[in-house]
Amino acid sequence: MATAWMIATFLALAAAGVPVCAAMGMSAFLGLALIDAPLDTFVRYMQHDVRSVPLLAIPFFILAGNVMNVFGLTRRIFEFVESLVGWMRAGLAQVTVLSSVMFGGISGSALADIAGIGVMQIDAMRKAGYRAEFAAALTLAASLLDPLIPPSIMFIIYAVMMNVSVGDLFIAGIIPGWRWRRSSRSTTMLLGKMGWETFPPPKPFNWRVTWSTFWKGLPALITPIVILRSMITGLTTPTEASVLAVIYALFLGVLYREMTWAGLREAFSSSARTTTLIMFLTGVGSVMSFVITSDQVAEQLARQLGGLTDSKWAVLSLVSLALLILGCFMETVPAMLIGIPLFGPLVVKFGIDPIHFGVVLTYVLLLGIVHPPVGLGLFAVCAISRLRIESGDLGDAEVLPGVHPVLLLLMFVPRTVDLAAFGRVY
Repeated sequence: MATAWMIATFLALAAAGVPVCAAMGMSAFLGLALIDAPLDTFVRYMQHDVRSVPLLAIPFFILAGNVMNVFGLTRRIFEFVESLVGWMRAGLAQVTVLSSVMFGGISGSALADIAGIGVMQIDAMRKAGYRAEFAAALTLAASLLDPLIPPSIMFIIYAVMMNVSVGDLFIAGIIPGWRWRRSSRSTTMLLGKMGWETFPPPKPFNWRVTWSTFWKGLPALITPIVILRSMITGLTTPTEASVLAVIYALFLGVLYREMTWAGLREAFSSSARTTTLIMFLTGVGSVMSFVITSDQVAEQLARQLGGLTDSKWAVLSLVSLALLILGCFMETVPAMLIGIPLFGPLVVKFGIDPIHFGVVLTYVLLLGIVHPPVGLGLFAVCAISRLRIESGDLGDAEVLPGVHPVLLLLMFVPRTVDLAAFGRVY
């Protein structure tokens, strides 16, 4: 079967240390050859999804997050959140989670969260007396919120490939994101009560500091509201909202008098590199998707699973397990580009709502960034915290138990992906 050879070739090349882009490209060429498709199909399908209007939102949301970072706007968000909840038990741990929620409404990327606000989170926790391993682990776990809280780069890619509404996916990610925030907070408090973590005494609450940081950071704090409000009310499409986010971030840079040519150059160059990588992978993923569709893999999987069970929940469990394993060995975007054409049509055939599956798929693959052997998020957080990879992984094991109950809730309680409050009932 062409699909099996294509995926096996990709995994073998990736395991041999070939860059992901090259491994996917060579595997896609092999897949086309095995189904006797003209080689110009590679070029045509490379352009197929990349030319999609919704994908234009990706570079702009990435740029908005980078602008917020280089102009110090994320620092203002962190300072206000720290003054607001820093007085609570394990206050800085709560600040880390809550500030990730707010930054997730701007960047839409877990790695952007780690590279941007994560540096401040880890430094602040270490200075306050938290263990470095715990600080790094919590920052990594909190970064998983970003692709669930809209805008989400992963949601945009999924929506384009599955031909569903980007806006519906954005709205569907709000409640799961907040549920994960609550789960993370509960896990952190449980660690303290059980004596597995020792938290330093919190800072006393100070109205003056809170009021001061609120007014200083107010324009930056309402950035997620500006983005979401414009989309939910129908004033803008997600693509137009991404442009609005960049304009607003640049306006804040001028307002705070922190805009510099060096900062602009850094933000634009970093955004260009990230966008180029994502768009290339998306283009090659379209070619691989064409091979998988031509090979009728979804139909074959549906027939085989139909002989084993007719329960959509059993199918969703098997698919989620396969995606979890896939996410542990591949970066998130390539895993999505392979997983969506393989399993997307399959779960739809068994009656699973594609919006529901989109949130589950995104969350499952995100768990891959915290696990070796790839563990891109794990490597990133260890790099900024100057910890050995073994230390980061050890500390992360304490925080991750709070992640898995949320995954089960997302899978088996569709109303967790709750659009009922927005006029849609599953």
